[in-house]
Amino acid sequence: MSEIPIKHLIPQHVVDLDITALVSDGRGIGRLEGMAVFVEGALPGQRVRARIARVRKRMADADLVEVLVPSGEEKAPPCPHAGRCGGCPWQGLPYARQLEWKARTVRDALQRIGGIAEPPMLDILPSPMEWGYRNKMEFAFGRAESGESILGLRERGSRAIVPVTDCLLQSPLTMQVLNVVRELVRKQERLSIRCRFLVVRRPAAGGCFIELIVGPDAARKDDARLGKLLGAELRAAVPELSGFTLSLRSAPGDVAYGESIAYTDGEIRERIAGVELLLGPSSFFQVNTPAAELLYAEIARLCNLEVLEEPVVWDVYGGIGSIGFSLMQHMKGGRLIGVEEMPGAVQYARKNAAALKVRGYRMEAGDARSILGRLTREQHPDVIVVDPPRAGLDARVIQHLLRASPARLIYVSCNPATLARDIARLSSGFRLRSVRPVDLFPQTPHVESVALLEK
Repeated sequence: MSEIPIKHLIPQHVVDLDITALVSDGRGIGRLEGMAVFVEGALPGQRVRARIARVRKRMADADLVEVLVPSGEEKAPPCPHAGRCGGCPWQGLPYARQLEWKARTVRDALQRIGGIAEPPMLDILPSPMEWGYRNKMEFAFGRAESGESILGLRERGSRAIVPVTDCLLQSPLTMQVLNVVRELVRKQERLSIRCRFLVVRRPAAGGCFIELIVGPDAARKDDARLGKLLGAELRAAVPELSGFTLSLRSAPGDVAYGESIAYTDGEIRERIAGVELLLGPSSFFQVNTPAAELLYAEIARLCNLEVLEEPVVWDVYGGIGSIGFSLMQHMKGGRLIGVEEMPGAVQYARKNAAALKVRGYRMEAGDARSILGRLTREQHPDVIVVDPPRAGLDARVIQHLLRASPARLIYVSCNPATLARDIARLSSGFRLRSVRPVDLFPQTPHVESVALLEK
């Protein structure tokens, strides 16, 4: 099968490959006459049969058909939905090997994209929990061929829904909630047509918060009343429930995010690094609280605020303030300025500042490009912490950081590629001192990193 010459390779061809490595998105990589072939679901050491999905100039994408020869290090995936659900593609790898590949992913990005021959890497910090660590999960609704509503997780590489009966990343209570909502929706056909997403949170501070995201109702029914009724039914079935929100979303797209709230009752409280925080239904918060505490401890260590008198700290892309407020415990006076664009996050950051009675804190609401441009003209920060989205830092933000020229710049990243790119862009004003990978997402290829750059 793999004797097909590269020049004749087209989609749907089936080839046999030896998988030699993993790439940053979790796919296995094999070679066909020197061409790199990326295979979804394959693991290092396997010989696989794969179907070509896409052919590009020097590489191809492929789907796994079958494993011909297993790897000597792989183990049987414990999840009953392994192979279909797209959530845990690395559960066939022993955890120690997962950590090795994640650290290698960060190192390779710094070398290949960042141009750093010998990256100053620190040992990866493993998650305290390999399973059952998620404090939040987003489930999607779909329709079975019979027309019946189904609720579960996306199938790997597809929009199809796997109606999961057990998810080993979740708590048993989350799976109980899933079954309760399935039954509730099954009884209400009109509601089932509107349902789009279910978001379940299990905060470390206790309780359980449910958000049901539905599409608009052409009949213009009273959604506030519907939300109240649904909340009452859920509370009766789930005694641990601490809050419920019914959100509305009319925009297309596979994003579990409500555009408006029809009804809400209760609140979400999280506890991390000695700080208790209030969250909104759509607030971002790291999904693995025990591992996030390790990340926050590393951020605090690198900031080294204890040695500074009256430090000025900027918390850029600060969200609800979780990193910033945890750092204030290490500050002797001084000022903390949060920079955040999302209105909901700004609202909860200010609420948290008031509840924690923090002094010296100010939230700057708006786009980081414009806010930093003004701040750099007003003051000189000692430390800046940036925690951008996967796309990394905008070019104008890079220029503002260079102009601000803090003694320490702490870069928290969920994407090794954009981290490496941005470190290269910052090299005219900063020197990379260390990079610490932290595993917040066991059984998956995702890895968080925190880098220290010094002026």
